[in-house]
Amino acid sequence: MKALAIDPELEELIAEAREESAMAEEQERIKMLEDAAQGRSNAMDPEEVRRKTMEVEEMKQLKTLKRKDALQVAANKLEASETFDEKRAKSSVGAKAVKAKEDTRIDDSYDEACMYCHEWEELWAALIPSMRYTDKPPASELSVCSYMHTLNVFSVKLAGIDDSLRWPLHVFGVVAARDYLDHNRNIIFLRDRDNCQIIHQKDPYLELTGPTRGVVVVDPTEFEVKLKVKGSTESEDRDLSFLITRYNCYDSENRSRVINRVMTSLLSTLELTFGHIVRSVEATISVRFIGGTWPDGFRGVFTASTASIHHMEVTLLAFRDGILRVDSCGMIALSRDVACVELDGKLKVSVAARGEDKEAVGESADMVFTPKKAGRSCGIMKIGSCEMEVTVAWSVFTACMFARDPSACLAVWDPFFRPSDSD
Repeated sequence: MKALAIDPELEELIAEAREESAMAEEQERIKMLEDAAQGRSNAMDPEEVRRKTMEVEEMKQLKTLKRKDALQVAANKLEASETFDEKRAKSSVGAKAVKAKEDTRIDDSYDEACMYCHEWEELWAALIPSMRYTDKPPASELSVCSYMHTLNVFSVKLAGIDDSLRWPLHVFGVVAARDYLDHNRNIIFLRDRDNCQIIHQKDPYLELTGPTRGVVVVDPTEFEVKLKVKGSTESEDRDLSFLITRYNCYDSENRSRVINRVMTSLLSTLELTFGHIVRSVEATISVRFIGGTWPDGFRGVFTASTASIHHMEVTLLAFRDGILRVDSCGMIALSRDVACVELDGKLKVSVAARGEDKEAVGESADMVFTPKKAGRSCGIMKIGSCEMEVTVAWSVFTACMFARDPSACLAVWDPFFRPSDSD
């Protein structure tokens, strides 16, 4: 640790304090000896001598404490002589505050997003996967399972950009959801700087890769957006959007519906489209290649939808080069594999082979599944000679992880929940 420089005036004060203390100690020692000698000449009671000796020792200790206090005061004066800026620069918190103050581009939504990200990332780190209760129920003493109200994210559209930007844009960053079952980010879109998505004005949609599990509606549910535009160098990157938006369901919903949110921040306007799915379970979809070949020269699109919102689809996979990619186990790598559906509804999984024109469908196939609270459902689909097996893994949600009375918690979250319900 670097020693502090002491100015001459303070050094002189400290020396004087030490000298006075030493003189006081010497005087007390002489007085003690004189008293002892006087006691002997007057045949003083030995007990009285010991008492006086103890009094002298107590006085010495008091003097020592006073001397230490004087030195501490001097040190405090020295520390106070540092400028406010010097001390603030030594504090990381102060340094961050100075940096934030100097950034004149930060608006209110940017500030709110910064605070939100910092607080949540500091406090929470749990992660709940999909298919949590597909094969086995939870420990009864920890949680209770049920269907819940959920959100299906359909699209994130770059609806508008600042005049200072030009299409196409090389975009990277993150879009994520957070709810009160899992306070960690539930990733919906994620790209790093070396793997940007090139977004064109004619097709201004982010290529979504999540969520990784069903997003539940437990007020509030939040969406976090942090996107950048790649520049020629890293220093030329620009903040495209940085915001959060909250979805609160104040009324008891009794039917599923589509919700649109238009949000402007920094250099862009985003349009977020999602569906509120009532009394739903989680469906994790996987597709295995069995045999045959994909139609030559046709793009492929895999989607999932619910009967209640049949005109809106969750895109599971879209490939433009006409090549259906399969791993060593025969599994088709879907970009997204989770959707939610009403327990009393229907889930439709669709596959389509399309030409260069998006609306030109070469061939398509659909399969409809009846939701369950647990277990799996399977079926076979064919596009031309390409045969595929579709598997849907069903799971309910942990209805209340922290409530002492889970049934009461369910009654709040889902007014249609009945404790006597069974499979």
